[in-house]
Amino acid sequence: MQHNQIVAQHIAKLRSDVDAATSQSDLLEVINQVKHHPGPLDYRDKITHAIKWLLVSASVLCIVFIFMRLWYEQVEPLAKLVIDYSCYWLPVALSTLLVSFCHERGWLPVPMPVNFALLVAAMVAVTIFVPEWPKIYWALMYGFGYVISVGEIDDHQFSLWFVLIIASSLTWVWLDYRANWRKHLSDKIFLQDALFNNGLKQAKASAEDKVSALDKQFVEFRRGNGSRDMLQLFEGQYQGEQHCFNYKLYHFQYTVKRTQTSSDGNGGYKTKTVHEDRDRYGMLLDFPFAKGLCIDAEDEVKLKGSVYREKYQTESNAFNDIYRVLACDKLTAARFLSPAMIETLLDLNRNFISPMVEIAPDGRLCIASTSKLIIEKRKHSLAKPDEFYKEIAGHTELKRVQKLLEAIHDLMRLSDNNFVTNANKTTDATQLNDREINTHACT
Repeated sequence: MQHNQIVAQHIAKLRSDVDAATSQSDLLEVINQVKHHPGPLDYRDKITHAIKWLLVSASVLCIVFIFMRLWYEQVEPLAKLVIDYSCYWLPVALSTLLVSFCHERGWLPVPMPVNFALLVAAMVAVTIFVPEWPKIYWALMYGFGYVISVGEIDDHQFSLWFVLIIASSLTWVWLDYRANWRKHLSDKIFLQDALFNNGLKQAKASAEDKVSALDKQFVEFRRGNGSRDMLQLFEGQYQGEQHCFNYKLYHFQYTVKRTQTSSDGNGGYKTKTVHEDRDRYGMLLDFPFAKGLCIDAEDEVKLKGSVYREKYQTESNAFNDIYRVLACDKLTAARFLSPAMIETLLDLNRNFISPMVEIAPDGRLCIASTSKLIIEKRKHSLAKPDEFYKEIAGHTELKRVQKLLEAIHDLMRLSDNNFVTNANKTTDATQLNDREINTHACT
């Protein structure tokens, strides 16, 4: 087995051990494995790095020759080598990258130097026995550039530069990821450890946690006019002085598509569609103390057609300047927004960007903001196993997560007497009892 194949297997084993970890001690064991690993853990990529720099250099020279045609005669031999003769060297370079990728996965047992020699020999054979190859190459190059650029590129030299840019960028990212696998695995270990330290674990998205279901329950998820996706979902349990509840922490991303107009350089204008990805972070949980209420500090979500038909304003001008309040009925809003609750929500706005508190008609709470919840970063990595071991062995507190959980506990504490003193007055008894199991009797 070749060196890079062995390294790939060793790294895959370490990654699978991190994925399978169920405690902090399991993560510490992985760090020890890296420190005392008996086999190689670093790739040998001399050939692929050489090709990377060849592609980068060729892409730079290609664009220089295209835009500075006055220099073309002075540097004609070099220009021909980079552009005209690319039909000979570029297929070998790209094929070598593909072979390297396959070789690492054990699909090609022949050593890389032999593979490279075979590719060169194959190109020589094509040159000798297929005299029409240059025409075929440039026809393919023209077609590729035209299709990828959606008709914007109809020049074979620009098509070549476009291909070189794509190939060199992908190669750079691929080799950088391989070379820095310790950094990426360290990030994963640190996140796993932080989740363990704070009683969180990866959650499997149930039917009710899918965006298609959540946007029917909460207007919070009716954002954007493009794609929407739940990028992360964790579950945990919080034990407060008065209330205990299970919750899910999420990272939601949505896309806003807008038309952008700019000058075309000829006195006219051109338009293009711009896609902007935006992120929201929050928690989902059962909230048996109120229902049918939306308190929004951002005013981005369109509430037209929602169940919240009644607008409500408090006696606090400071609160009214920040939040808009809509409810299924004004009595619910009036009961919920006591002076103490208003101060709690003002404090929430001071700690989180554009917060939104929404209690669905079925009594499920979504509290969200634009502020990222998990912001803690590691100080060390697997490059220095001893220091990283000490860091992971300690305790990492997710401060924003804890602050949001405390805010939720305050929402419960300040509203339980208003809505649950007599359960029959506020909700169906059976529904209330089911939800009280989650918020009062965590096990």
